[in-house]
Amino acid sequence: MSIPAAAIVPAREGAQWVAVSLRLFRAQWLRYTSLAALFLLIMQVLSALTGGFAVMLLKPILTVGFLAAAWHHERGQVPELSHLFLGFRSNWKALLPMGIVYLAGVILAALIAMTITGIDLEPLMKGEGNSLTDPSVSAFLLLTVALTLPVTGALWFAPALVVFADATFTQAIRHSLAAWLRNIPAMTVYGITLTGLLFAIALVISPLLLLVGQARATLVIMLVALPVTAVLMISDYVTYRAVFHRFEELRRA
Repeated sequence: MSIPAAAIVPAREGAQWVAVSLRLFRAQWLRYTSLAALFLLIMQVLSALTGGFAVMLLKPILTVGFLAAAWHHERGQVPELSHLFLGFRSNWKALLPMGIVYLAGVILAALIAMTITGIDLEPLMKGEGNSLTDPSVSAFLLLTVALTLPVTGALWFAPALVVFADATFTQAIRHSLAAWLRNIPAMTVYGITLTGLLFAIALVISPLLLLVGQARATLVIMLVALPVTAVLMISDYVTYRAVFHRFEELRRA
């Protein structure tokens, strides 16, 4: 299968991607929430067993599940829990290295940022000394995020290209980064819109968390995290379809 050409999307459509993701979620909210619950459960178990390393390594494979669910949904089918494991039945040999690249990229970015800012991470990880209000910590975090952006771009569309376009690992990375760079304005608007949505959700639930007490607050956060995770994962598919399948006629959900 040939890799579809990446379109250049107008910046304003970045906000529409969030709206489309919300619409897809509402149409099959129970199924998507179930997918998110299973996804988060697997991530939690992996994190507890491996300290988080397996989470980064396997995330591209599990991300494919939401891509497949949304893909089938927009084509008149329904999301299934079995979709979550599609990555293990697809070209996992191309997907697994993406987790390695992401893990290596984050570590390298953190080391460079640590060298530039001169911060000592050991007290921070132990909860001692520095805090998020410390300017050096804020500079470290911002620099790490900035240095990780090229890796983010290289991996943004890559899992979808492997599954939907049968791309190799190298092809997926190359085409993903090129498409991401060509659509930085739209991706920026998308990021700002998504951040605004998350901030609005935080404002809404904050008073509730104060009212229910600490024990129930954890439950509230978990219940909110399920639909939020689902929408975030659906948006990965929406951005891919908007860039690589822009002119495809779809059966709307």
